[in-house]
Order: sequence, then C-alpha cells, then structure tokens
Amino acid sequence: MIPVLTKEQAYKLDKDTIGSGHLSQEDLMDNAGKAVAQFFCEKIDNPFNQKVVVVCGKGNNGGDGVIVHSYLKHYGVSSEIVFTEEKYGHPKLLKKYKISKNEYFIYNHKTKFDKYDWIIDGIFGIGLTRELDDKYGVIINKINNKKNIISIDVPSGIYDYRLGEPPSFINSKYTITFGYPKLAHYMNPINNIIVSDIGFKNLNKINIYKIIADDIKEILIADELKSNKHKKHTECEIHAGSFQYPGAAFLCAMAARKTGSGYVRLWHGNLGRKENEVLLKNMKSLMPEIIVESEDKLENVFLNEYTPILIGPGGTTIWTFKHLVGAAAYNAYGKYVIDASAISYFGDEGDVNDYIDEIPDCAIMTPHVGEFKSFFQLDEIHYTDIQKIQKIIGQKIVVLKSFNTFIITQDMIYIMDRGPSLLATAGTGDVLSGILVSLLSQGYSRLEASILGTYLHAEAANYYMDNISKDGMTASDLIGCIPHAFNILRNNEQ
Repeated sequence: MIPVLTKEQAYKLDKDTIGSGHLSQEDLMDNAGKAVAQFFCEKIDNPFNQKVVVVCGKGNNGGDGVIVHSYLKHYGVSSEIVFTEEKYGHPKLLKKYKISKNEYFIYNHKTKFDKYDWIIDGIFGIGLTRELDDKYGVIINKINNKKNIISIDVPSGIYDYRLGEPPSFINSKYTITFGYPKLAHYMNPINNIIVSDIGFKNLNKINIYKIIADDIKEILIADELKSNKHKKHTECEIHAGSFQYPGAAFLCAMAARKTGSGYVRLWHGNLGRKENEVLLKNMKSLMPEIIVESEDKLENVFLNEYTPILIGPGGTTIWTFKHLVGAAAYNAYGKYVIDASAISYFGDEGDVNDYIDEIPDCAIMTPHVGEFKSFFQLDEIHYTDIQKIQKIIGQKIVVLKSFNTFIITQDMIYIMDRGPSLLATAGTGDVLSGILVSLLSQGYSRLEASILGTYLHAEAANYYMDNISKDGMTASDLIGCIPHAFNILRNNEQ
C-alpha cells in the first residue's frame, strides 16, 4: 500500500526533514523544481520545441514554479513566468536563480495563454482553504482553455480535502507531487498523479493508504486452497428487490454467483401483490443457478453464523429484515453487507449514533456520496467529518462510493482509485454488493472482501473498456466481466 498524506502530515514531513538536518528548505524546493522540469524533458513529446509558461502564485507553490522555470531554461526549454500578483513574493529566488526581468511579467486582464504550448500551474498548493475570488476564477478558466497543463503538487483551486468537485480548479493533464500522494488528490477528480522522490525522511504513523496491485496479491486465496470447498461452504443469502425494482435483486444475485459463491439464496421482497408470483417465476427462469424465494415465506428464520447476508438492493430495509427474521437473530449472528437502500427508513430527525447502533458491528455498509451524507447527516463530506464518523462506527466498515472509493474503518482509510467513469452506470453498485457478499462467503475477512471486492469491481469495468467498448456498459455487462477480471488478478499474482 502507498501512504497518503493529509495536509498536516505533509507539512510535518517537511518540518521533520528540515529539522533532522537531512535536507534544508532550499534543498527541498530545489529538488521539487528540478523534478518537475525533468519530468517535462523526459516525458513530454519533443520538449525542446515547446513554449512553456509557468504561472506562479506568491506562496511556496509559486516558489517551486520559479525554480521549475529556472531548470527548464537550463535544460534548453523556452520558458517564461507569469506572476499572479504584483507583490509576487519571490525576489530572493529570482536573484538566487539569476532570473532576469525579461523572463517574467505580472498577470493582468489582457494576459492570454494562447501562444504557449504548455502551462505549468504553480498558483496554489495544498494549503488552499478558501473559495477563489473572481480574479482567480478568470485565470483558471483561461488556463483551462489549454489542454496541456501540468500542476505542481495539486491542481490550483482544489482546497483542503473536501470530497467533491470545486467550482473552479485547474484541469491538469498531469500533477507532479512530492514524496507521497496527498489526500486532496483522491477527494477530488484529478488526472495522472506522478509522485516524485525529492529526499524526504521516512514516515511514521500513517492511517491513510492507497490500494495497489501488490495488496491484491496478498489477499487472494490460492486456488488450491479453495478447490475442496463444497458449495454449501461458499453460501450466501441475499434479501433484495421489490415489485418496482426487481433488477437490483437480479444484479446482486448474479454478481455473487459469478464472483464464486457456490450457493446463492435470494429472498425477493415482493410482499402483498398477486402479480409477484409471475415475477418470481420469471426471475427463477432468468437465474436457474440462484435459489429464489419470496420474503413472505420468511418467519423467524435461523441465521447460520457462517452464512453472510446482503440486505437492501432494490428496496429491502433493515426494519423489514429484522421484522421477518427477529431482531435477536439479526444482531447475534453472521456477517452482513448493508446496501445503502437498506437504511432508507431512517429519517432526518434523531441522532446518528442511534442509527448506527441499528446496524450490526459485523457489517460492511456501501453508500454512495448522497446516501452517506444523508445517513450521517452531513452538508458536505470533509476529511474532518470522516474522522468524526470513524469514532462512532465501531467495528463496521463503510465503503464510500464516489469517483474514488474510500474504505473507512475505525482507525484506517483505504483508497481505491482504479474505477473508471463507466462505474457511474445504474446498477453497478448492486453488482459491487453482490461481489462483497460472495467474497465473504468464500472466507475472506470483511476488510479483505472490501479491498479485493472494490478492486475486482473496478478491474471488471476496466476489462470491458479495454476489450469490448469505451461506451455503453450496462451493469449486466459488468457481471460478465467479473471472471475475466479475476483471471487478470490471478495472473498478476503469479
């Protein structure tokens, strides 16, 4: 896993490195500027025939930009600096790096970037916490008219580490960061993050990590260990669907089967309608490998502690489930995947601590951003809000689905950034829920299932994009790609 730093941890790493005497502040800045310039010369096509402008703010990020310009000129690249403020704050750097007055100018409303092939963004760093004023909104919009943009550390306009897309930010083609990736890179939609080693000290006490392929290798259970398992030992139960939304039940049940559960029992939530007999008959025909039953046959069902249970896709709520099987049995046994629709009966009133207590500790919750905000009563999702939530979830795991996926436990956060935009397709969340409950049925722990399941889900979508089409994927298409994704992961393991 790759450590991911918060803003405070990044500042502390700077301070610790400098305080140890390992490197000075000047060394770190010089290494950072050189790293960006070297990336340009090594990775950009025909770099010495490109015209570059480095847009510099008055803070440390702008200082890095000044040094980038100096090294670009040293390497033979045509480069200029645009300072965003008249009091740009870098006279000592200009003197140290022998940058003459004809190499830079001050931005004004007439400034255009059309004549440059590449723009390097050094306006703001990770310390931005405020909304941008109109002047910077205009600058960012002008820069975004160019496709060839490289940002230093983080794209300017991304503030702090709030989840979502800010009103105005630099849409960079590449972002060059230093030492380790930052949380802001994953709380916002950012392209092509390149991490450059500039000589920081080693880290201590990190609680946020990005999942990589090597982590999946460690989690996968070897095929020979699974080969002797009877289908009843890879069994899962699913309580999902309704007359209005039968598709969700179909998707999660088929995803569980494709992921490897030998025995899938689907309890379909179709109470109280005669038409549902036809619906059930059709579902049994569509899914001959799945045991399909109506929830009206449930009455104080004994829950086997070894059989994981998925609750919620398409309409079944926690209240309905507890009413059917008995609250004592629900709280005492098993591992659960709680799809966000299962908690839809919770109202806006009341205390979130009471709501969370309704969900067993041995559960994985799978909300998307809107459901997460609604359940935890948030106006927005900020890292400090996630930290507060970590204190109340107990042993539960929350899989927060956004443009990146955040696996939140009581003391750790894991980030999975492999998912393509195709996963915004309706029904793909139901597929993920089916994958998770299936992995639980095969003996993976809840954390292992959450990490492997989200990665497998993303790789299935990537397989579709790479081998079938860049467009048009449905949730059913995604299910068909699960075995191929497994093959890719197992080949990587070997």
